[in-house]
Amino acid sequence: MTRPGRVGTGRLPRDRAARLRAVLASEHADRPFLPSEPREAASRVLEVAGSLGLSVHVARGGLDVGGAELDHLWAVVDDRVVDVSLPLGARPFRQVLRAYVAGDLPASRLVAAAADWTLEWRVIGEVPPGCRYRGAPVLAHRRAPVTG
Repeated sequence: MTRPGRVGTGRLPRDRAARLRAVLASEHADRPFLPSEPREAASRVLEVAGSLGLSVHVARGGLDVGGAELDHLWAVVDDRVVDVSLPLGARPFRQVLRAYVAGDLPASRLVAAAADWTLEWRVIGEVPPGCRYRGAPVLAHRRAPVTG
């Protein structure tokens, strides 16, 4: 495993982002991504992104949400963070997440707070201001199998 470092953020190329978002939105509508199951969410992202031919791996490390750091696991797609388990784009959710990290709320409250936010509020390349991912790969890059 490599040393933890800041994980890439920024927009994915428009065509890749549009396809990835569309499939992940469908997945989320069928079975929501939950903050209580980040491994399962990352695994689903790996499957979807890999099927689209994108480079994927899982990273583990810390997620700083402005004064509170969560030990976390997320997917990295084409060297960009894809974390669909937490709607970090929603400031009210980040407040609940900080309280959860501090031990003031049970996991059930975190899950309930996340249920109010669609996939559009999840991290797909662009990390909201005030949040920072630091981690290292725990699963090697994969490519979708070539079929022909």
